Amino acid sequence: MNRKQQVNAAFSAASRFYEEAARAQAISAGFLADLVAELPRSACPQVLEFGCGTGLLTRKLHPRLGGDWLVTDLSPAMLETAESALPGPRYQVLDAEDPHVDQRFDLIVSNLAAQWFADLPAAAAKLAGLLTPSGHLVFSTLGEDSFREWRQAHDACGVACGVPRFPSAATLASGLPHARVVEQTFRLDYADGRAFAAELKRIGAGTPAPGHRPLGVASMRRVFQALGSPCAMTYHVAHVIISRE
Repeated sequence: MNRKQQVNAAFSAASRFYEEAARAQAISAGFLADLVAELPRSACPQVLEFGCGTGLLTRKLHPRLGGDWLVTDLSPAMLETAESALPGPRYQVLDAEDPHVDQRFDLIVSNLAAQWFADLPAAAAKLAGLLTPSGHLVFSTLGEDSFREWRQAHDACGVACGVPRFPSAATLASGLPHARVVEQTFRLDYADGRAFAAELKRIGAGTPAPGHRPLGVASMRRVFQALGSPCAMTYHVAHVIISRE
């Protein structure tokens, strides 16, 4: 099973319980929806959403924009959950890194899915190619300061952290031509490190960085102790806006 298949399987398994644990995703979706609502748009926009998950962003943004929506995800289970919560838009399984659609869009949008791309600049270029002349590609992804406390606890114990490295806002802006990056930082509280790790697993986000070997029980116990109880975790979200014009 390759990495994309691993990620798909993890999110599909989490579809039933995702929204109970997706606190950070809900906060990011609200921020992103406000950014998108401020952009110029047509009265009835053609919208593509990729990586919709259970539809957190769809439900926040669809009523505000209207228009014709194609809502997509790599996971059929996630799509089924999203459609049951908001019938009306079209729903379709789609790999956003290789988007085969015969249509142009006024808006392409996504919340906290792009960090799973193997090649974000290449995927963004393909998606931007699906925009109308006045269209916008707007997506959020995790930034470099995300899970800072988790990394520090691993460093204190001298063990490797399995969380992937995320790009800085400057790196995103330089690697995505004509991109504007709006940063959002917030912290969430947890009873302890086990609660944080369990939340990641419940939303399907527990797939480690490529090549990471899971820590043994004793090492994980030391990480949890270094993190402390209770603890807080930083979420650094980069909201990227690319306008075709």
